[in-house]
Amino acid sequence: MNQDMQQNASQMPEKEKKRMRQFSYVKIVLLLLFFISAIAFGSIAWFTMNKIGGVGGASVKVGDYPLLLEVHGDQAENKSLFSLVNAALFDPEDAGYQEGEQPDEDLLEFQATPGKNRIIWEKTSRTANDGHHAEGLEPNSCGKLTFWIVAKEAGTFDPEFEFQIDGFHAVTHDEARGNTTVTIVDQLFEINEDLSDHSDVDDSLTASAEAEKIRALEYVRSHILFFRDKDANGYYSGFLGNSRSFRLSDIYPASGGTTFTKGEKKQVTIYWKWANTFEQMIYDASYTEYEPILALASSDDRTALLTYLQPSNSSMFFGLTDAQVTAYLAAVQGNDEDAAEEAIEALSIAYNDADQEIGDMIQYILIEMTNIQ
Repeated sequence: MNQDMQQNASQMPEKEKKRMRQFSYVKIVLLLLFFISAIAFGSIAWFTMNKIGGVGGASVKVGDYPLLLEVHGDQAENKSLFSLVNAALFDPEDAGYQEGEQPDEDLLEFQATPGKNRIIWEKTSRTANDGHHAEGLEPNSCGKLTFWIVAKEAGTFDPEFEFQIDGFHAVTHDEARGNTTVTIVDQLFEINEDLSDHSDVDDSLTASAEAEKIRALEYVRSHILFFRDKDANGYYSGFLGNSRSFRLSDIYPASGGTTFTKGEKKQVTIYWKWANTFEQMIYDASYTEYEPILALASSDDRTALLTYLQPSNSSMFFGLTDAQVTAYLAAVQGNDEDAAEEAIEALSIAYNDADQEIGDMIQYILIEMTNIQ
């Protein structure tokens, strides 16, 4: 970003900065579903439900691949939600979940083995070290996704992983529980071109609503960012970009892949961040009032993030044409201070409006990590 523009923003009249920041308060509380899967040899899933004491979880599938996944944590707590997810995501002929292998009964570590089709690991969203934002998935939330790769045999491997985000529409009903009313999930339908086929179950699922939900899904796919590292001050690095992918060698740098001895485990943690405002993505650590997510104004990550913001790589902004977004982003990085100020304001409003669309249109979000090697 242009340094003069940054200095100009820091000198902006306080009422103007306040007017820009107020949009960050129009944020959505979402029920959330995290699901991480590795098709070739395993899958891990985290589940949380905001404000309803929800759960986290994981499942692992293996074949003859020489690596398998391991997850740590408490076992299943919310079978009813799992059954809904299973029905929504998997072929009806696919068998239900099985308990995973627990090599040491004193340790909450679960592995996939050829004798066990999946491992399920579930934990509450508010466990101190589970990496989930306390209020669930919403703008300004962040977390980490941790798993272990275990070698069934010695060798050198470099698996590649890729994230994908899907959304779900929930059919619900309210029930009185004592002095409170709780919302019960009856069915989940994936947000896609077939969503309106379920209008016989929920008459709100018109073709128009389907289109709006698909657009909102593109927004949330863009707004959730993935990184390989996060430092002690909360700044991120190793941006995965619009490919949302990484290799094991990105975590354990080595020429030709990562070498394992038989039975050796390699821990992998990927960090996610949903930026609260557009400003968080463009300012550096010098501008703490914006709570920036990157530390340095000049870095490969900042260059990659500015490229990612382009409409050809992401859908970040509501109500702006691709040409407008491109022009505004150019102004943000340019030398005209007035044009930069106008561009930041327009992009900030459009980013927050996109968050509003996400909250209005999507009840559950699924984050899938696939082994694509």
